[in-house]
Amino acid sequence: MAGFETAIFHTGAHDADFIGPVERLIGDPRDEASIAEVLGTRTWDIAICTSGRLRALATALAGRTRRLVGISGQPVYEGSMRPTPVGVLSVPVPEWAPRQRDATNYTGKVAAGEDQLLRQHGAGDFEAVVVRYPGIYGPRSPMSHEWPIVKRILDRREVIVLPHAGATYFQRGYADNVAHLVFLAATRPEASGMVFNAGDERVLSARRVVEVIADELGATVELVGVPAELCAGVFPLAEKSTIVLDMSAARTLLGYRDVLDVEAATRSTARWLVDHPPLDGEIAPQMLGRIDYEREDRIVDAWRIAWSQLRALV
Repeated sequence: MAGFETAIFHTGAHDADFIGPVERLIGDPRDEASIAEVLGTRTWDIAICTSGRLRALATALAGRTRRLVGISGQPVYEGSMRPTPVGVLSVPVPEWAPRQRDATNYTGKVAAGEDQLLRQHGAGDFEAVVVRYPGIYGPRSPMSHEWPIVKRILDRREVIVLPHAGATYFQRGYADNVAHLVFLAATRPEASGMVFNAGDERVLSARRVVEVIADELGATVELVGVPAELCAGVFPLAEKSTIVLDMSAARTLLGYRDVLDVEAATRSTARWLVDHPPLDGEIAPQMLGRIDYEREDRIVDAWRIAWSQLRALV
């Protein structure tokens, strides 16, 4: 990374090849004892905590790194987890928007982790920066919103059901784009003590995501919009609450610009998924949705009948 000597601390369960030398520190970043044993008394110029127990890592790294970049996520925002069409957030969502504070759930713990980092920043333990991830997509992503559509096209489906007509605008971030923003947060002096939203500069509707993927793969499909509550699980991206993150802080303070435009990134992701179809367990279940084509055909048939009856009343 820009001349730095780089090490990664991970369990080793998901190894990867790198374009340059990277030291691998194998342990459990979620276990305080393992953190202490593996990191020892070493010091670092920059620490980027993308997984594991953020608060435990930040405590262990106090006074041992010049800058710590803590990765959290957009679910920390209050109201961001409502299913469509019951969106309650005003968009775009700025970094100062209210956060979820229920400490018994994941998002409450994320807010607590962010708060601890900023307290340690104030105490002089290190320069803290918080980066809030969107829905990450791209090669090897376990959170692929795109695979349910790519799979249907590979299976030669002529009709794709779109919950809520694909009207949801959900913030995604192409892996290369988000990595570039994290690099800026780690290296730019202006980032010290700041919180940044991360993601693509533009947000596509769920419908447009489907259209771009179909076009890239040369498929002709009919898109049938159905109320989300009548086709739960068909296409999870379209069932999310609309959320668009305000990217002005990253653009203004860090000079962030997308490495790859969102439509080009969506096309690249679709092509990669065709060439590397995921195996069972490689994509989080909540991203896959429910693949049941007989059910989808029944939904489409029933909706067309209902739609024609409703049209007759107009």
